[in-house]
Amino acid sequence: MKQAYTKFLSLFQSLFLCAAITAAALLPAGCKTTGAGQPSGAQLGVVTNDPNSLPDIGWQTSHQRQTLSREDQALATRQNNPAAADLRATPVKVALLLPMSGRSGDLGQAMLKAAQLALFDVGSAAFELMPIDTQSTPQGAAEAARKAAGARSDLILGPIFADDVRAAKPVATSANIPMIAFTTDWKLAGNDTYIMGFLPFAQVSRVAQYAQSRGLNRFAVYAPQTEYCDVVIGTLQRSGAQIVRTGRYAAGETAVQNMVQDFAQQAASVDANGNPAYVFDTLMLPVGGESLRTLISLFDLSGINNKNIRLIGTGLWDDESLARNPALYGGWFAAPDPALRRDFDKRYLDSYGSAPPRLATLAYDATALAAVLSRGTQDKPYSRQRLTNPRGFAGIDGVFRLRPDGLNDRGLAVLEVQSGRARVIDAAPTAFVGSGS
Repeated sequence: MKQAYTKFLSLFQSLFLCAAITAAALLPAGCKTTGAGQPSGAQLGVVTNDPNSLPDIGWQTSHQRQTLSREDQALATRQNNPAAADLRATPVKVALLLPMSGRSGDLGQAMLKAAQLALFDVGSAAFELMPIDTQSTPQGAAEAARKAAGARSDLILGPIFADDVRAAKPVATSANIPMIAFTTDWKLAGNDTYIMGFLPFAQVSRVAQYAQSRGLNRFAVYAPQTEYCDVVIGTLQRSGAQIVRTGRYAAGETAVQNMVQDFAQQAASVDANGNPAYVFDTLMLPVGGESLRTLISLFDLSGINNKNIRLIGTGLWDDESLARNPALYGGWFAAPDPALRRDFDKRYLDSYGSAPPRLATLAYDATALAAVLSRGTQDKPYSRQRLTNPRGFAGIDGVFRLRPDGLNDRGLAVLEVQSGRARVIDAAPTAFVGSGS
């Protein structure tokens, strides 16, 4: 699984077609844009213990899962009572569309295991999960959606990749079935299609605002010409960051040494003491995998590193192998607090004998959400009002909520790469709305 996750990062950062572990795309194809049409207003949340603001539905902790288990036992008892006319006569049906065969079969099988773990933890007597194989193709995804519609599913979870979601969405829309997709292609959101994947908007806004709170006000960006990086730049601008220098290179370009040297030299000057000084104090590198390793090595050779410039990144930095690179020590990025998923990782390993891929938590949280919402209601458990609860939910990756526009907000921590691991330096939000909102 570690090898699959590494492949996910490499594909995602280089093409924005492949924010997953195969050549298929979670994200839209790379193109040159100026940020037009990008969603705005990512809500970063607040840290609070106010019970009136915290998510009122959660399965993040063992205590929450035990509470849900007791509720399920009570629900089962009521369903066996003929007088309980307020309960559903038949279970809620939820289809889970995953690539359980084909080139992405390993990823699909791993996410299915995560979903099964969620069923074990918070499954309900009123809930039926139906896994359907997309066969790792858009055509298979469309056919899987038709099977879900034919089975009168109340909700569809998945698919993973953008092309698969694009093929399945019209089927779900025609059948009036809401869909929670695992893609990160925000353009597929809307019309009762909700995006569960990790979006770059909140990641960039969170780390940029934290940097500004620490007195860093002059930003530079060095990035490939991909739509993902266009999004990063546009989000930086909307966060209030002053971007003083931008360097771009062709996606897939590997011979960037001279370009990095030119970028560094043009940004350099000399201070009163004869030491190098730069027009920027923060450098955003929105890449991951080997591309990031290459860039930080070249910038270090050019005199730019975390000793004189703060390096920041996106969720593509959320990779244990990158954290072992000394050149990244001191770098910042925003991501879910890894401590929150530590228990999940251990339980997955104990149950299945292997470590989960990073995307496995999406399947767990989506399945847990569907199972919890299926309880105690006879009509429309997955209505827009219930899915877009403004207080959100407390999942394995922290607090999150599905927005009316189909996107998601997530409570992210700021992490610093330190001595081989990423450590939280600014806690993740615990809620999205303040007291009395």
